[in-house]
Amino acid sequence: MKNPKSSRVPDPAKVRSADSARTAWRQLLLAALAIVLAPRAHAIQPETDKLILQGLDAAYSLDFERSASLFSEAGRLEPEHPAGPFFLASLQWLEYSQNADVPGTVDALEPKFNQIMDQALERARKMYAKKHDDPEANFYLGAIYGMKGRWFLLKYKWIRAAHYGFKGYKYLKRAVELNPECYDAYLGMGMYDYYSDTLPAVVKFAASMIVRGDKRRGLRYIQKTMEKGHYSVTEAKIFLVGILAAYEKQPDKALQIVQELRLQNPNNLFFVLMEMGPRLCLQDWNGAIAFGEFLAPRVRELAYTKPHTSLFDLYLGEAYLGAKNYLRAADTFNRCIEAAPEPKKATVTHCHLRRAQTLDLLGRRTEAVLDYTSVKERPDFFDSQNKAKQGLKAPATYGEVLRQLQE
Repeated sequence: MKNPKSSRVPDPAKVRSADSARTAWRQLLLAALAIVLAPRAHAIQPETDKLILQGLDAAYSLDFERSASLFSEAGRLEPEHPAGPFFLASLQWLEYSQNADVPGTVDALEPKFNQIMDQALERARKMYAKKHDDPEANFYLGAIYGMKGRWFLLKYKWIRAAHYGFKGYKYLKRAVELNPECYDAYLGMGMYDYYSDTLPAVVKFAASMIVRGDKRRGLRYIQKTMEKGHYSVTEAKIFLVGILAAYEKQPDKALQIVQELRLQNPNNLFFVLMEMGPRLCLQDWNGAIAFGEFLAPRVRELAYTKPHTSLFDLYLGEAYLGAKNYLRAADTFNRCIEAAPEPKKATVTHCHLRRAQTLDLLGRRTEAVLDYTSVKERPDFFDSQNKAKQGLKAPATYGEVLRQLQE
């Protein structure tokens, strides 16, 4: 453990503006589409267990309204168990994490999140008070504190995120000590280990004041949940895909896991989107384009996928850009900007940046400058401000754009 007095705290603003910020944020966006889940609870009735599994399937399909209904029913059937409100709170986290780049989101969602989370915490504490050595009670306390830590992580409150993350880690570790077959608990431990060892310097510093992360141990824990978990097998796969593609630079392995998910869930549009990420990393532009064009009309047809169209369009436009099909790339970025359900999202900012670079490559410098200027007037995401300044100084080259696509 480091002595905090001997370490210099990095400037969060500088951390967020570094090239690594885009990779970290993309990982958070991916992580945002998964939930910290609970182990198979022996005290839960089979009917409740079935509702939770159905709720998870709905969440992974982005049907959050149906998922919330199923989790609410699970909570009604088990009025003293923390599972119902915990899963409902996790959906609030999902909604926030997908819109954390929109001003005012946290103010709108935080009161409800805290209300539901407090209910889950109260139930978990009562369960723990009855028996401190109950692995289930320890798990839920760990999962709840971990969820609170992730909330603060998205708010860039590093110290509080590390505090709650480690508090959750302790309870999860105790759950595993009491019951080594509590396989879903390994996922939360693995996430803490991995992210506290790989996310920006501020997070690593905050975590090191409590306990040092170990990404290799984290990967082993996540793998264990993938192989033997109950509720959280799919989530473990989702996190591992993001880790392999964004951090470990093994997009081929990430692609293999995504393809397994798609075979198991052929109608799940989210898993189709997930395949685009590793293909972009592999520079498989045609493969990414094929999946993007498959997604484009469908995401606009469904109420629960329509809010995410700007993210889909960003990936598709980047695939066309990588393939040097600049006209189609420009058309896709146009659609991302003009038809975005939420114009203030960071993905729209990035579409402005990518459109500017595309226009540069098409020789339309005057139009490109207008887009670079628009980026400078919007909040800084994915290091967009520095990249816009760079674009204003000199027209973008394909080599520079390709480098950014591989970040």
